[in-house]
Amino acid sequence: MSAKAIFYHYFRKARVEKGLPVREPSPPGLHVNELRSRRKEQIKLQLPSTADLTCTGQLSHFNLTVGQINNAFSGYMKTESHYNASFISAWDPYLNSNGDIPNEENHSKLKNYLKSKYLLHFEAVATGVDHLGWYGGERPCFVIFNIPKYFSDRIADEFHQNTYVRVPNPMGFARLEVRQAVHKPYRALKDLWLSSLKGEAHEAALKLSPEILLQIMAAPEVEELHWLLPHRRDLNKLWPLTDPTGEKRAVGTEWDRLARIHKAITLEV
Repeated sequence: MSAKAIFYHYFRKARVEKGLPVREPSPPGLHVNELRSRRKEQIKLQLPSTADLTCTGQLSHFNLTVGQINNAFSGYMKTESHYNASFISAWDPYLNSNGDIPNEENHSKLKNYLKSKYLLHFEAVATGVDHLGWYGGERPCFVIFNIPKYFSDRIADEFHQNTYVRVPNPMGFARLEVRQAVHKPYRALKDLWLSSLKGEAHEAALKLSPEILLQIMAAPEVEELHWLLPHRRDLNKLWPLTDPTGEKRAVGTEWDRLARIHKAITLEV
């Protein structure tokens, strides 16, 4: 634990123990590193089955990766007749470690809120969390079944979350929902990222507008060259499912690749 993390942790803990008011955080927006780390997260959970007629209490274990389809979770949703799901946490509101109330209390508030709304929910854990470092790399959250997206958005906003994960249908795709604007990166961070690129990729990055540069910096690292060097895209390899902004169908996505393959197969000139 860093000195800064220790200070913030005990600072807010001491204020709560003394009964002093705790400042509510103001939304600062997302940083590109936070957005990139959220796109790498996985979610672990255990779920009961209503088909367990023997009442053995056996649980099904699932591991979901953000930005991918999870076939096992898809099968569970179809079997249990769940038509969507949202994964929402109450920890680290806006990542403001100095202003939020303790995470355990946030978690309890969200749990009580879900109970009061009679929403079907279960405990889950997001892993691979990138944060200040004063707790292990996990963040408790809840999976909420059969909840409209507008309601999920409202809960995430009410509990001061920059992002949450949405499975919009029983096909099992875990989609990252971004609720806050992304900050322009600090000059030092931008220079560090540019220095990591070599040759043609570095030259291409220098020509990008600040808006496009921000989008690519926040995209998964494995997709950087795909977006920086469009002329090198290989139709024989899978392309990203979405563009860096999260658009579902755009130039450079898997939709675009399939359309080009169809053209290559059928077009007569």
